[in-house]
Amino acid sequence: MTEHATMTHAVPILAGLDAPDLLNLLADGAYITDLDRNIAFWNQAAERITGWTAGEVVGRPCRDNILVHVDKDGHALCGQDHCPLYRSIVTGQPSPAPLLVFAQDKQRQRIPVEVMVSPVRNRAGEVVGGIEVFRDLTEFMQDQLRAQRIQAQAVTCPVPADDRVAFETCYQPCDIVGGDFYQIEATEPDRYAVLVADAMGHGVAAALSTSYLRSLWNEHKAVLRSPGQFVATLNNRLHALTSGEGYFGTAIFATYNAATGELTCVRAGHPAPLWLRRDGTSLMPGTRNPPLGMLPVVQYEETEIQLAPGDAILFFTDGATEIGGSDGGVLGTDGLDRLVRLSTRGSELPSFRVDRLEQQLLQFSSRIHLMDDLTLVKLQRLR
Repeated sequence: MTEHATMTHAVPILAGLDAPDLLNLLADGAYITDLDRNIAFWNQAAERITGWTAGEVVGRPCRDNILVHVDKDGHALCGQDHCPLYRSIVTGQPSPAPLLVFAQDKQRQRIPVEVMVSPVRNRAGEVVGGIEVFRDLTEFMQDQLRAQRIQAQAVTCPVPADDRVAFETCYQPCDIVGGDFYQIEATEPDRYAVLVADAMGHGVAAALSTSYLRSLWNEHKAVLRSPGQFVATLNNRLHALTSGEGYFGTAIFATYNAATGELTCVRAGHPAPLWLRRDGTSLMPGTRNPPLGMLPVVQYEETEIQLAPGDAILFFTDGATEIGGSDGGVLGTDGLDRLVRLSTRGSELPSFRVDRLEQQLLQFSSRIHLMDDLTLVKLQRLR
């Protein structure tokens, strides 16, 4: 059959159907707004998923207590900067990938939905509104939330109070679950062990990797005192798991002596931490070493530094540096250093808070949420 014949046979199928008719055939919810996000069309699937009828919502702003979108962490999305539909309208670009958000139905119950947005253009190519298509993920999300609870247990690590050292952490997966992992443990009265790792990938597959890391942590506590030996042990076990797939991920492992301020560190393909000193910030020296699982046998080189009272070390995964800004550039380690300095605003440099830094990273990003898992761990010598 020729292309012309195919098109000729297709025309009768669409005869008499306009855009609303076609959108009402979708199993997914869909709505169209004008430039001010006033709802102009609401399809039948949107009625079924949310309980709101077209007669109840058409003509109202979508932010007017209808869907009340929030992200997975509960942040409101119905303003401007964080609204996917708004960003699509003002940038003229469709969403590059589905976005998980939580909508509110008529009964004020939260519904997990997968959202895609796109600008609506007239025949002259001008943006005149936007369209959002959303899919109910309730059944899928039940499994995801169970996985989230399991992973939350994997990174749970209560640290005893110690007036010589303080820890702050931030753990923010890009999806419901993620591939970052951290552990902090007091191994002896004066000693602490810290691991920050970044497994390849995202989602459930990466989360399974972090669960395996937790089991390896528990299995090999006897060698936590020796960073080089512990990381080599992880590498040997993970190489057998990932053989032929490149490597497992990156990691940084450190031991800290709270009595002396001495920190010993090993990096396995991981970014160097920031050494936050009262006289300035610098990258911690030392060898990067191969990532975990890349080679069957690796002699991991250790680096030792001496923290002065007040000094801090910021461990992080690359979700803190590989962030695209509105200018098209990437934040990088230098940019992270600048944000840390800005967060102190004249106070002593090591006094910054990781929760404030997380917000600065989000503000720098050109997207409504970070596109990679984020882990920040701050260790500070108090005296």
